Amino acid sequence: MAIERVGKTCLAPRTWALVGMMALVMGGCVGTASRVHIDDEPITDIEASDVDLRAMAMKMASAIIELPAIQKAEAPVHIAFLSIENRTLRTDFDSYNLLSKIRQHLITYSEGKLVFHDKKQKDAILAERDAKRSGSVTSKERKDLPGVDFFLTGYAYSIRKASSGGKMLGYHRYSFRLTDAETNTIVWENDYEFKKYGRRGMAYR
Repeated sequence: MAIERVGKTCLAPRTWALVGMMALVMGGCVGTASRVHIDDEPITDIEASDVDLRAMAMKMASAIIELPAIQKAEAPVHIAFLSIENRTLRTDFDSYNLLSKIRQHLITYSEGKLVFHDKKQKDAILAERDAKRSGSVTSKERKDLPGVDFFLTGYAYSIRKASSGGKMLGYHRYSFRLTDAETNTIVWENDYEFKKYGRRGMAYR
């Protein structure tokens, strides 16, 4: 049987055929995706995108940090998030993702002026706290559970209007507010609004 030599490696013709087939199969599985900048966005519909949400989170966080109640506070201000009411046309709206992005910016840029309470995990936190105080688990020191100074909440709203050529106009409004936990008064409120024109999103087809 004829043997083909490549350097010091000898492979039979049948082996070379298998290697070639594997290369073709593996080559056919290679995708066409590529890495892009996180703010690069091909606008394909009129819905709110991840780029919109990141810009919104940064604007809201900057506005909150600049509040006199935050800047002039002698001690860190305690904030807890409540859910954002969904008044959009989407059923997959993720308010927690948006709020957590705002929280990330606030923690990063507030220079320790803001402290956040994890209301989402409150039951687990209280159970662990009770276990420490009963002696069931060890604790370095006993700490009181501080109260909240402000609640951050709001709502998301969107509408669609038909336009010429089968296209749509999408209007989006995200409203946020800080409510004093003692007096129930709104101490700050701000909006983020934008419009998009084009085809409607796949979620509505």
